[in-house]
Amino acid sequence: MALQNIGASNSDDAFYRYKMPKMITKIEGRGNGIKTNVVNMVEIAKALARPASYTTKYFGCELGAQSKFDEKTGTSLVNGAHDTAKLAGLLENFIKKYVQCYGCGNPETEIVITKTQMLTLKCAACGFVSDVDMRDKLTTFILKNPP
Repeated sequence: MALQNIGASNSDDAFYRYKMPKMITKIEGRGNGIKTNVVNMVEIAKALARPASYTTKYFGCELGAQSKFDEKTGTSLVNGAHDTAKLAGLLENFIKKYVQCYGCGNPETEIVITKTQMLTLKCAACGFVSDVDMRDKLTTFILKNPP
């Protein structure tokens, strides 16, 4: 399994500490019921230290398509035929918004929900606490389904 660096800004560093598997997609079905299956979503989510349902829901929100993650089988489905490059670009956006520290850029953050129902990222490396945009659809999904 090929590994790539987490975060687009570190893509050329061969000795970067934080790595994740490359995304593998498979288009299933034909016609009106065509779906894109992200085969290794569980491994990617584990490397990012986020639930796989968050990344799947993010794909659905950004693409304007229905998305579904099955906890039992680990299947991540997004309605429609989407190529791997497009989904990989969306995954980079997800990493920038919900994984990387806004201060130092390390992907060593933890999602914290405050008492006032605000979403923050607390960095384990530098201690920076950053607020996440509350207008995003995925933010409300995270508040309803905490990690």
